[in-house]
Amino acid sequence: MRHRFAQAAIIASFCLLAAGCNTAQLLNETPTTTGPENRLIQLASDVEARGDHDTAMALYAQAAESPGNNIEAKLRLGNAQLKARSYAAASETFGKVLAADPNNPEALLGLGTAQLKRGDSEASARTLGVACPLVNTASACNRLGTALILAGRLDEALAAFDRANSLAPDDLDIKVNIALVQALSGRADEAVVAMQAVASAPLAQARHRANLVMVLGLAGRFDEARAVNVPDMSAAQKRDLIERARRARAAQTPIAKARAVGLLSAV
Repeated sequence: MRHRFAQAAIIASFCLLAAGCNTAQLLNETPTTTGPENRLIQLASDVEARGDHDTAMALYAQAAESPGNNIEAKLRLGNAQLKARSYAAASETFGKVLAADPNNPEALLGLGTAQLKRGDSEASARTLGVACPLVNTASACNRLGTALILAGRLDEALAAFDRANSLAPDDLDIKVNIALVQALSGRADEAVVAMQAVASAPLAQARHRANLVMVLGLAGRFDEARAVNVPDMSAAQKRDLIERARRARAAQTPIAKARAVGLLSAV
């Protein structure tokens, strides 16, 4: 429980950076390819479903080297590498897909995600900027917003999160992202109103109330932040969160603000 809220302002809202937030649903779909790689893909999928990820990656890699149209095998390999946090390898795999198919949406999304995880926010923003309209999902646009905020491009980040919100209007974590960007951009009153609405929603969880603490702190409303009840959050954890907000509030640049909040360390 000690670290549960250590980065509470971003743990949930930037879930796209977690290992379980894959670039695509390819791993759970029935293979559609034909040829020698098809059996390997199916076998790898079955092995992965049983939890043997290393063997699955080896089989996906073998399928990716098979002759013929092996783009699906490469996409599956790249997604598996992302799950394994092998971001350099995933970048290389998705790059091979893009060499053959420059506008492949899943490969662009995968590459952009790998770049983001490796800390190259500018490259990730460029790649995800192409992927977002092609994939046109809330998850893709949310990732783009994350890359843009880490690149210090707050207005563009807000536009990306707004697009994600339009695609998934009931997603509370995306609404948290919008409020965080508003707060980091100096639009404190808007951010607090938006975050209060999130925290009071019927499906709001402890992490959303923790984000309310952060946004109130970013707005300089420290007494209100201290008064927020966050289930399972200790007094020490709340003090740490408010101190993060205080440092972010005092920071002079978007990157420094993001670092103070904890966004850069979360990547």
